[in-house]
Amino acid sequence: MAEDEADLEDLIASEPKTRKVRKPQHPSPPQNEKCRSRIDQLAIPSRRLILALYQNHSDHLPKEKVEKIKALLQELYAMTPEETQTYFQHLKKQELEANRRKDIKFMLKKLVRRKKRAKQTKKAYNLINHLLVQSMEYALKHPVPPLVSVRLRNLSNIVLEQISDMMNVKVPDREQPDPLGYFLIQVADWTAIAIEHLYYGVQLKKNQELQKLAAEAKAREQLNKEKIEPPGGQSEDEHETGGSEAVLSEALLVSEME
Repeated sequence: MAEDEADLEDLIASEPKTRKVRKPQHPSPPQNEKCRSRIDQLAIPSRRLILALYQNHSDHLPKEKVEKIKALLQELYAMTPEETQTYFQHLKKQELEANRRKDIKFMLKKLVRRKKRAKQTKKAYNLINHLLVQSMEYALKHPVPPLVSVRLRNLSNIVLEQISDMMNVKVPDREQPDPLGYFLIQVADWTAIAIEHLYYGVQLKKNQELQKLAAEAKAREQLNKEKIEPPGGQSEDEHETGGSEAVLSEALLVSEME
């Protein structure tokens, strides 16, 4: 047994030992220092963007961030702290001046609109005043025709109440009016007649437009109907009967010829 173990050890010792071959390791490519520095340079925001950030959002950012942006701008623009402080004060002054000009421009536009509206209001008031004076003079010089219609009388009463309320006087009695009441009644009657004429004019124009639309719709419907009907003014049944009669006549002619 011992001899067998010794022979086995001799056999193992006599076998050639295999060498472990190491795989060649590829060296890592050398880092390009120039490219890395360029990336770092591009990663830094431009001076214009940093300056725009300070100008537009310095009021929104915390104080620490603002101080950091100031220090970065001082480093980028190569300024001393005094120059930096003066520069930022100048920027703040420019911003306040721009806001002030914007407010002044807005107020001037508002003032122009207000003046224009006041001018238009005054013009309309003068026109209404002129028309009212002319109407009163006409009502004073010309007698009012009798108001036969109940609707005209009711409309005149409404106008009379409105005029009396505007003049801060009591509504005059139509049976026994005083001079002022008689004048107001005449004005109210003429105003009611004018409103009635305007109403009838508007209704007449509206009816004319409706009649025109109805005529156009009728003409369009007639045109569509003519397009649907077959040519010759015959219907499909007439065409079918006409075709059958033609076939029968042809058959009769053939039989006669035979």
